Amino acid sequence: MQSPLAEPGGGEPWPWEGLSGGRWLGRLLVAAILLAWVWVLATWPVTLAAMLLVAAIAGVGILIRPVLGLVLVAFAIPFGSLRRLSFGGAALGPQDVLLAATAAVWLARQLVRRRLDLRWPSLAGVGLVLVGVMLASFLPATALGPAVKELVKWVELVLALVLVVNLADRAGVTLLALGLLAAGAAEGLLGLYQFVARVGPPGFLLMGRFMRAAGTFDQPNPYGGYLGMTLPLAAGLVLTVWPGRGWRANRRLAALWLAAAAAGVLMLGGLVASWSRGAWIGAVAAVAAVVLARGGAWLRGALAGVLLAATLCILVLGRIPVPGFLQARFADLAADLVILDVRNVEVTDANFAVVERAAHWYAAWEMFSDHPWTGVGLGNYATVYEHYALPRWPEALGHAHNYYLNIAAEAGLPGLTAYLLWMAAGLWVIARAVRGSQGLEQGLALGALGLWVHLAVHSMFDNLYVHGMAIHVGLLLGMAAWVALGNRRREAWV
Repeated sequence: MQSPLAEPGGGEPWPWEGLSGGRWLGRLLVAAILLAWVWVLATWPVTLAAMLLVAAIAGVGILIRPVLGLVLVAFAIPFGSLRRLSFGGAALGPQDVLLAATAAVWLARQLVRRRLDLRWPSLAGVGLVLVGVMLASFLPATALGPAVKELVKWVELVLALVLVVNLADRAGVTLLALGLLAAGAAEGLLGLYQFVARVGPPGFLLMGRFMRAAGTFDQPNPYGGYLGMTLPLAAGLVLTVWPGRGWRANRRLAALWLAAAAAGVLMLGGLVASWSRGAWIGAVAAVAAVVLARGGAWLRGALAGVLLAATLCILVLGRIPVPGFLQARFADLAADLVILDVRNVEVTDANFAVVERAAHWYAAWEMFSDHPWTGVGLGNYATVYEHYALPRWPEALGHAHNYYLNIAAEAGLPGLTAYLLWMAAGLWVIARAVRGSQGLEQGLALGALGLWVHLAVHSMFDNLYVHGMAIHVGLLLGMAAWVALGNRRREAWV
């Protein structure tokens, strides 16, 4: 009898491998590929040949074990902006191509076996409802190009979620987690270099000595958002996978713990270097949620450490010391967020960013007020912005800097309602995954919980569904759905 915990591995043999002469056919195929590669090296430019070699290796890896495609997608998300392909008016990043290739290989395997073995998580169904509502918001759209682009993001998010559930086994999700951590660590290290070496545009200069980090995201806020959504995965694994005294016998878990800890430190450094207040607030809320959900000795130790540090500071210094630059950073935010009428505010260098956001919030609210049931059309915020822009803020920034207002402006009340239901459904699935798991599985679920909290909080200040991060959300949600599915199967087996 097969255990209900058996998972779908990506490395099953292809059907023709059992045929007579199958091994020889495989060897002939490899020889043909090598000959073709020699010809490419001899006749094509070196740079293009190197790119094709990488693509060929990736393609073979995905064919052999499709879950590797998801690992490559995880790494391509932050670095996809470095190389994009243009087709007409559309631009595709490596993460889009890799996700499509992985889906195609998975579907081809189903067709070759002449059966459809599909695991459909309930969260994907809620995602399709949201996609359907967004599709309906095409009706009032005056520009279809941005609407299609926005819709594709959500289709990719749902596709990533479904692929993780259908392709990953325990080794696969571990490999995917390592890919996410490696990409986050690389971005954190790059951000620290930009911060210290002052690499970036003059407008990002801080205190005359440092530079706001933007990584490969061009802007500090989405960069901080990416790190803030990935950091909880490191925190969740640090809190759950350390094997304790048995680390010698389970060195793989110990190595995973060390990798998560190192990646977490680098991501935290990059997050600080981003100087993004929204990302900071979201990250604090996310890590706090991870620690609270983990509970036990970790929670007691964290609370005791915070209370002890605060008590010592009050007894010795008479106050809790906060660096002056942090006080100024958040004092400006607190003062400017109480602005009731942005049209009459005197704009200064200190309040420019906050007042600019408030102006775009105002425009989004006016769009929603004029079109409460249909919105102005998915992805069309920037298209119609000029009709709602305040006099001193004529330039559209692409989105409203508040995703809740943005979706309400573009898709009306139905879109906002569907999105809030999607957020509630995601939280429900993640909570089930956290409650019914332990060890590695619980660490993955805690990482998804932190991502969800960061996304909910940071979305009040920015739109994080940019630069391929919708796929990033889908991958982590997929891991949570995979854990929740395993929990249900364990309950059924017991």
